[in-house]
Amino acid sequence: MKRLTDHAQDGGFGLKPDDRRVIEAQRLLDKLTADFKRVQELQEVRSAAWQTASGALAAVEDYVRHGVPGNCKLEVVEIEVPTLAKGENSLLDAIENRRRRARELRADAHRIRSAPYPSAYCRAQMREQIEALAMQGAPSVSSLIELDGKIEFQTQRVTSEVHAERRSLAFTEVPDALALVAWMHRDALIAALDREIAVEGDDKAALSHEARQQREAEAMGDLLSIEREEAALIWTAQAQGLPCEFRHDTNPLAILQLRLITVAPNNGHASSPERASFDLAGGRR
Repeated sequence: MKRLTDHAQDGGFGLKPDDRRVIEAQRLLDKLTADFKRVQELQEVRSAAWQTASGALAAVEDYVRHGVPGNCKLEVVEIEVPTLAKGENSLLDAIENRRRRARELRADAHRIRSAPYPSAYCRAQMREQIEALAMQGAPSVSSLIELDGKIEFQTQRVTSEVHAERRSLAFTEVPDALALVAWMHRDALIAALDREIAVEGDDKAALSHEARQQREAEAMGDLLSIEREEAALIWTAQAQGLPCEFRHDTNPLAILQLRLITVAPNNGHASSPERASFDLAGGRR
């Protein structure tokens, strides 16, 4: 195009824009530009799909090699492909709905893990810590009474890194001032920390250890069930040639349509199949 339209003094032919040869060259240039853009877009889509698929593959391979616990085996789970629900016009819609629900369940699990602990539990833990610190900081007057010696104050070992031509570690013993303060003002310290816990505490959102474990197990069990449905839909969609891949963070058990079975050691005692194995991932027998 440049050669056709450039002036003769610039090495061109000096053709006008409405010249047939310029029009044909422009048409070819436009076609090649559109083809190049299409190939670039296709490459981006396929690169993204490849990265997604390779991430899922790596996660599955790593799980099969290193993630199966001892005394466990993998068992096939028969998963029916879910039928399309109201508002789902295709398999891709159904997959996206499962992925949306999976994100919600992950967010629920995160909220459960991030929930504060009850104030009563925190107060009990705080008192135990202060009591232990006070006992640790109690001075000893035995040497003074029995030997006319010095009062022995508790010390703590301090380690520091020495930055010199050659790095090294230095150790020293220093008085344990915090423990001494806890011994001297234990009740005042406990009262002050009680007030801090009252200000910072959020008992409405708090969860105990037991409640947090139960709710997290329920959320993760529901997540695995949703991911099993998602995986079944993806396998079906891929068989139909639809463009979809497994997420890299999908549970490998869901992708492989397997479940983890623990086999209780016999030790000479018979065990019923129900007690010998259960679905660890889902938390259900």
